[in-house]
Amino acid sequence: MNKFRKYAGYVIMALLMSTLIISFALWGIGDMIRMGGASNEIAHVGGTHVPVYGWVGGTSVSVNEVRDIYNRQLEAIQRQTGQRPDNAQAMRYGIHVRALQESVQRAVIDQAIRDYGLSVGDAEVRGAIARNPAFHGTNGAFDPILYASRLQQARIPEPAYVADIRREIASGQLLGVIHTTGLGPKTLRDEIFKMEGEKRVAETIFVSDSIIKDVPKPTPEQLNAYFEANKQQFQIPEYRSFSYALMTVDDVMSQVNVTPEQVKQEYDSRKAEYGTPEKRDVDQAMTDTEDKAKKIIAEAQAGKSLEDAAKEVTGNADGVIKLGTVLKKDLPAGALADGVFAAPQGLDPTPIKSPLGWHVVRVNKIEPGKVTTLDEVKDKITNELKSQQAPDLLIKLVNDFERVLGKSQSMKAAAEELQVKVHSVDNVDARGQDASGKVVLTGPAAAEILQTAFATRESSESDLIDTPKGEYFVVRTDRVTPARTPALSEVEAKVVEAWQVEERRKMADAKVKEAVEKANAGGDFAAIAKDLGLDVQTSKAVTRYEADIPNHLTQQASQQAFRLAVGKSEAVRLPDGNVIVRTKEIQPADLAASKDTLDRFGTQLDTMIANDLVAQMLGGLRQKYGVAIDQTAFAQAFAQQQQQ
Repeated sequence: MNKFRKYAGYVIMALLMSTLIISFALWGIGDMIRMGGASNEIAHVGGTHVPVYGWVGGTSVSVNEVRDIYNRQLEAIQRQTGQRPDNAQAMRYGIHVRALQESVQRAVIDQAIRDYGLSVGDAEVRGAIARNPAFHGTNGAFDPILYASRLQQARIPEPAYVADIRREIASGQLLGVIHTTGLGPKTLRDEIFKMEGEKRVAETIFVSDSIIKDVPKPTPEQLNAYFEANKQQFQIPEYRSFSYALMTVDDVMSQVNVTPEQVKQEYDSRKAEYGTPEKRDVDQAMTDTEDKAKKIIAEAQAGKSLEDAAKEVTGNADGVIKLGTVLKKDLPAGALADGVFAAPQGLDPTPIKSPLGWHVVRVNKIEPGKVTTLDEVKDKITNELKSQQAPDLLIKLVNDFERVLGKSQSMKAAAEELQVKVHSVDNVDARGQDASGKVVLTGPAAAEILQTAFATRESSESDLIDTPKGEYFVVRTDRVTPARTPALSEVEAKVVEAWQVEERRKMADAKVKEAVEKANAGGDFAAIAKDLGLDVQTSKAVTRYEADIPNHLTQQASQQAFRLAVGKSEAVRLPDGNVIVRTKEIQPADLAASKDTLDRFGTQLDTMIANDLVAQMLGGLRQKYGVAIDQTAFAQAFAQQQQQ
């Protein structure tokens, strides 16, 4: 739905639209069948399918409808993010499937509206549109020009928008049987709120695996058994050696020639950008005649304050307006801006006439502007001009490279002729690392070059590829060393280290288990921590969805604390150790002190239940009518869309 509909005010319709995806997930797609035959129809709701003849009754969904919703969704993404996904990206994200789902959902609703004899008159539709604040002008009334403009901006044809509004009103009537208040029983609301609002304080002991200092070395039998059970962990990945020619703007920057005349011309055209403009702290009094303005000035020059003089002449206690510190560009262009910035500091003895009236100006403070000389910004302007011209030279280089590459069929030959450097990378894995784990490939387009090298066959060259940042490259995969499982002797040191890490973990877990058993048998928690050479931390009060990381109460440990009785302990395994958590205190939710929050929670609960009822009702309608989707027509429609 487009952004204007949120103002329509139909609560049930809002629930309906929020359940589009949920309801389709509940219904599944198992009832999709192929209808066969080529037509503009992509799906059908209800009715009877007669072989050869086609559908009798029901509601049809056309390819054009689905495409229209698909395009609206892309435009909505563009308005929100500033970027419009191309068709290939949109289809990877499943936007075309969402468009189909929404189209079918509309058809289900339309079928139900007809079956139940619901109708919406033109006057009611016009009234709903007129009440939409998105189409109200500055006077608060419906503005037909603004209405047409907004629809045009959103690229929504008026007939389609009117049909949508008619459907929303009728849907409100259809789903009006579902009320959004009082659905959640008070007892259910209170119990859920108690669970959500309860807080607990926990004591924790973090036991790092590193407390185990002496881990024995494995016997040959243990080492071999561990290696056999964990061979995948030690697999040597595929390595590739490749070369590539890379062309970026930096490669052509030295060829750009910028003359001193060009720099001077650029400086003169942008002089206002360099340095700091003059600022003035200004007050003004305004009158409708020159005589009044001169009288204010005379009274002020005679010793009265500008405020008193303006009040006496104009009769207005707020006759002086404080403009504050302004730049010349902040004032209306013309006589007022010129006059204010030509006036001396203090009271200007000459009133200024503008289209707004007569102005008496007092300049309280002048902050002089600073002009940056050409010499100070010469290098900056030169680099900017080079950066503007370099992309054109880069494109020329790339076109020449592509032309020579087409003739020679050799990246190295093309690079040599055009003096483009060829880089070589030897034996790296798909992460760009060598056998020691050092990252070898860095710099511009590194990720794209690496990905291309691993997608190109051995002894073959890739196409000329450009990146989103305007870099161009060709890769030749020179050698491929396949992934393999090594012999134990090749990775023995790594296997020993991994075995010891696991053994240390087991020994630490055993210590932690013993500590937990002591604590649950009535042992002193602080003494248990001291025996381990550690301290007890006390967390802040948290809900079941909160954590207190500084006190080792992770999210998992917090959830464990909510499963324990006061004084009971349990261990929670972390990547580098265990945290022993003991529930120290339970703070029940105070329903009486949280009345407003409880009421808001009750409203949310009602909405969630109503949302579920809407989903069930729509699911029932779909089951009642049946939905047939021509998967072939759908696939063909968006295969064509992807090619556009």
